[in-house]
Amino acid sequence: MLDGPVGQQVQQKYLSVGIRHLAYNDGGFRYFTNSKRPIKTIDDMKGLKIRVMESEIMIDTINSFGASAIPMAFGEVYTALQQGVVDGQENPLNLIYSQKFYEVQKYLSLSGHFYYPRQYIVSEMFWQRLTPEQQQIIAECAKAACEIQREEFAKYETRMLGVLKDLGMEINEVEKDGFVKVSVEKVYPKFYKVIGEGDEARGKALVEQAQSVK
Repeated sequence: MLDGPVGQQVQQKYLSVGIRHLAYNDGGFRYFTNSKRPIKTIDDMKGLKIRVMESEIMIDTINSFGASAIPMAFGEVYTALQQGVVDGQENPLNLIYSQKFYEVQKYLSLSGHFYYPRQYIVSEMFWQRLTPEQQQIIAECAKAACEIQREEFAKYETRMLGVLKDLGMEINEVEKDGFVKVSVEKVYPKFYKVIGEGDEARGKALVEQAQSVK
């Protein structure tokens, strides 16, 4: 999706504020962890207090899933999980590991409810100071680096699942249809206008375009 028309429109948005996008790399899907039970279907979300970033769309999404979204600074999450202020959180595997959430969370559910792309960007002012040859070299290197990163990140995630299992986490697959249905019917329509930068029809079209990518 990011390498297609949707990603290109995002790139144009960056240019409008003086930033040149060079390439996307992979930050991984975000997964739920919690201390109460495996999340196998959307019904298992009910009653869980889930820490989320202070993002309107994230808060609305988690609440729509039936849980209670608790916005919280990242540095406070481990202690909040440890003390039971929240039951769970959601992050990519690398952060679940690096922040040692496995010490205070039993269940890891492979929901993939958000995707976390990362990117190489440069100042457009800096870019325009370069020669065409320099621009080509940097653009090609950024693209090549991201292609390698995506391949290596996929291998890393596979390894990380094994590591987290060995560290005591119970890992389960998730029936995603219920999550998709709620997202499409309840969450996305609320943000069409934001996504379309004030144009609700354009936002709806962008979401549908993204959903059409397999």
